[in-house]
Amino acid sequence: MPRSHEVALDDMSIPAPDFDVRAYANDAQASYRDYLNLEAYRAHPLSADTLRILRYLQVVERGTMTHLRSVLVTATHKDARVTAFLISWAFEKYWIADALDQIIRAHEGGEADRAPFRTPVERTIRESIVANIIGLPMIAVHMTLGAVDEWLMQAAYRRLVELDPNPQLIDTVTRFLATKGRQLEFFEGQARNRLSTSTRAQKVTRRRLAKTPWPIGARAEPRENTEFFFGHLFSSHPSTIVEIDALVDSLAGQKNLNLMKRAAAL
Repeated sequence: MPRSHEVALDDMSIPAPDFDVRAYANDAQASYRDYLNLEAYRAHPLSADTLRILRYLQVVERGTMTHLRSVLVTATHKDARVTAFLISWAFEKYWIADALDQIIRAHEGGEADRAPFRTPVERTIRESIVANIIGLPMIAVHMTLGAVDEWLMQAAYRRLVELDPNPQLIDTVTRFLATKGRQLEFFEGQARNRLSTSTRAQKVTRRRLAKTPWPIGARAEPRENTEFFFGHLFSSHPSTIVEIDALVDSLAGQKNLNLMKRAAAL
């Protein structure tokens, strides 16, 4: 086999090289319903503030489907390994949203979001045109968006159970975090590799990160709900925001963006 072909194959496998996408897809986490123990919430209900955060998180987790539609009309879809991961990732996020739906509905008067998934056609077309002009650096953009969003979402779930340490909620969030930890392993490995090997990818990613509303999916909610999300979870613990921004700083070409500081306005 020619050496040049070997190098090409090696280069394709470098991002997140220890992550087995086939095994991940085969073992993707499905429904949590058997573990929710909803009766426990009826006996020890969650606070109104916690339920409001859970509803916000449910909207954001459901929003993955809309986000994925925009991603898969770009060059990112040309990487089969990334596409296989993203499909399984969206499947897992759907079931996290379903679990949040069940928890919310277990509370009297609780109402989760069940609106149909909608992606404005003009936005999808515009994203497709722009992203395909940019080309392969869009893979770095999408992997970095995924990594940053996971840093924020995992921090949010951890803060939520610190503020409302309901034992059943802790058990469910622990399961979520195990799933999300595996997702982050791929996103972060891909992002760090792709950014470190392309200054163009760094520049494109930097522009996209700066324009992105956080968390991903926040566009689906009124601004006051996002303000409540950041304020309730992080205003008394601003060091978490600083820690996430430090992680973003550690990505090649992404220093001093202060994404979370700006999003949280703390």
